[in-house]
Amino acid sequence: MPDGALEPDYAGIRPKISGPHDAATDFVIQGPQTHGVAGLVNLFGIESRGLTSSLEIGDAVL
Repeated sequence: MPDGALEPDYAGIRPKISGPHDAATDFVIQGPQTHGVAGLVNLFGIESRGLTSSLEIGDAVL
């Protein structure tokens, strides 16, 4: 493979915070104040693409 053929990209998982027979639960946003890793923001339980593009969530992450 030639140099420069690989490019960094996003990779991740979409964990659920409720089980298959549980009532739907709200999502969780965890920043460095929760887990201690600078620059890392966890967004758990967000299943809708529309929800992940929410301006309010973007403000919280920022």
